[in-house]
Amino acid sequence: MTDPLSFVRGDFADIGEYAAVQPISLLAAEIGMDPEEIVKLDANENLYGTAPVIRAALACGDYNIYPDPAQTALRATIADYLGVDADQVVAGAGADDLIDILLRLTLPEAIAIPTPTFGMYDFLGRVSGARVIEVPRGEDFEVDVSGIAAAVGDGARMVFLTSPNNPTGNLLSAEDLDVICGLDAIVVLDEAYAEFAGSSLIGALKQYPNLVILRTLSKWAGLAGLRVGYGACDPELARRMMAIKQPYNVNVAAEIAAQAAFANKETIFKSVERIVAERDRLTTLLAEFEWLHPVPSSANFVLVKVSGPSGADLAATLRSKGVLVRSYDRDDLRGYIRISAGRPQDTDRLLAMLKEVSPS
Repeated sequence: MTDPLSFVRGDFADIGEYAAVQPISLLAAEIGMDPEEIVKLDANENLYGTAPVIRAALACGDYNIYPDPAQTALRATIADYLGVDADQVVAGAGADDLIDILLRLTLPEAIAIPTPTFGMYDFLGRVSGARVIEVPRGEDFEVDVSGIAAAVGDGARMVFLTSPNNPTGNLLSAEDLDVICGLDAIVVLDEAYAEFAGSSLIGALKQYPNLVILRTLSKWAGLAGLRVGYGACDPELARRMMAIKQPYNVNVAAEIAAQAAFANKETIFKSVERIVAERDRLTTLLAEFEWLHPVPSSANFVLVKVSGPSGADLAATLRSKGVLVRSYDRDDLRGYIRISAGRPQDTDRLLAMLKEVSPS
């Protein structure tokens, strides 16, 4: 009898799954709580929810016809938002889809990743068969530019950068980007959290044809469940990305929601402002605990170093009380948790639970 696993790629024998967060309904059932009682601060979602204007637009959609494979209207809207040309834009089912497209398009022998950072770069890199070269960040989580250059010298033909970085929250400097874009590699800059930082390096596209900038509507627009991401890059690179993507990778509902979000961005940005204010409040209040050490953040989350219990133990204890935060199974993050900035009531509930479990 033929063993189906004999046809599986050999390097997939022990490949690890990406550590995604579980749906809140399953978590609530495990903990034995009502979903409404859960404080979900583990996935950097916009807890103010999907804007009513977007819900209204979705209610009027027609979903019996396939979406436009050329993404004509959506690309034009995104281009206007970014201040680039429409032929520079590619949209996808989240920024993850675009990372996958770039890797399949170029099939780099190796990729360079400043760590710690978003785990999807490593995961999709390995899925594509690339050798992953980790370049540890500095003491303040700054990118090691010389280490990136060494990785490119060692064969990395794609470099993944993130600004603000997930999970550390710090920004990449324009000076560091200039140096890295001067290397012989495709440079992918993930700006998923740029709206919370109030800054972007999108202007560098005019100078560097090897630069790709990724964005998403999952965070600021509250569309994480619909999966809408987009990228901007050199028009010829974008044309080839469009050629190999799945034809209908942005579904009709996702496009309707995205168009409504961009059309009503001023209204939606009010929730962004509230989240930024809550992030700063959260950082200040966490610092009042002697055993918690928040890292300054420009994103919609705060990385916190924990003295006493391990990050994983603290996350598990909070989870048992219905408060969800993110912990990591990496040596460079083992003593940390990441807490999303939510609403004031979410912060209050978190702080109450931290006082309950305080080791002092």
